[in-house]
Amino acid sequence: MQRDPSDDLAMLPDWARKERPMASMLPYVSLVNDITIRTRGNALFQCIRLDGVNSMTSDDAHLEKIRALFAAIIAQIGPEYSFYVHKVSKAIETALPPVPEEGFAQALDARWQAAMTRAGLRNKTLTLTVLKRPPLAARLRLKRSDSIAQLKDQTAKQLRKLEEVVGFLLSSFAEMNPRLLGAESGELLGFLGALNIGQERPLFAKSRFGVIAEDVANTRVTFQGRGFTLDDGTAGKRFGTSFAIKTYPARTSCTMFDELNLPIDMVVTHSFTPINSNIMASRIKRQQRLMKASDDGAISLAEELVDALDDLESKRLSFGDHHMTVTVPSRSMVMWWALI
Repeated sequence: MQRDPSDDLAMLPDWARKERPMASMLPYVSLVNDITIRTRGNALFQCIRLDGVNSMTSDDAHLEKIRALFAAIIAQIGPEYSFYVHKVSKAIETALPPVPEEGFAQALDARWQAAMTRAGLRNKTLTLTVLKRPPLAARLRLKRSDSIAQLKDQTAKQLRKLEEVVGFLLSSFAEMNPRLLGAESGELLGFLGALNIGQERPLFAKSRFGVIAEDVANTRVTFQGRGFTLDDGTAGKRFGTSFAIKTYPARTSCTMFDELNLPIDMVVTHSFTPINSNIMASRIKRQQRLMKASDDGAISLAEELVDALDDLESKRLSFGDHHMTVTVPSRSMVMWWALI
């Protein structure tokens, strides 16, 4: 079978035609401004970097206060927003060139390097992403000139609403030294790239008119069963797998994930999309009617439904779709096989 010489994939195996570039699976489209990114669904989002709170030294009451504050903010904002919390943990390279001369300096340097290796220092970043989705009834007009003007107007309105929510979050969590990640410094795209490889490094947009997904696609992913391989990227060849957390206890606490402080690279992702309070209120009331009609004996569950409905109607609580994943990349194939 003759191959077309003008085809870029002519000299590659047939499976190469089935391979999809990573950029085609990323939702990022363009930069609205230095701190805002537009997605393929015309949603806008901004990323807030937080210093976090040390749960080992802080009082439980203080941690619970922060949790309740965040929950109250989400309950007040409404279902047009989604929230993502990413925790990226990577090892800190402490190796230095050894001292060449023998003697006290070399012995001290050797003991210091050994101590740093045993300490296993890690750099952990906490990032809160706020995403504003467009209204359900938002539709662009067919005429090109009208659709461009309408898109600009919609973007300006959505950006003002997003900035209002982000500004409120910045002031509410001032003790955590929040700051917005920007594209000009390389932090914003570097953070998005870290979600792919597990290591945050500065990334910059190639052009004002380019697609951001192509700038963030900093590796090549090959899926193999429950795991994947990263190669041809800025972090070299790595192996990894992702775990989805689907089962939670009846009662949760803000420190329940402290056990994930492990000496390995990982990316922990929480996402939460609120559901309309009227819809959730009707579901709770329907469940109460069903339990009453069937004379259900779960008294504690009935009491919890009463409390949940009260908190929901009082805007102290919000229900929504929650998803959590833990991605563990590693340079060692032995650890990769142990994980999967």
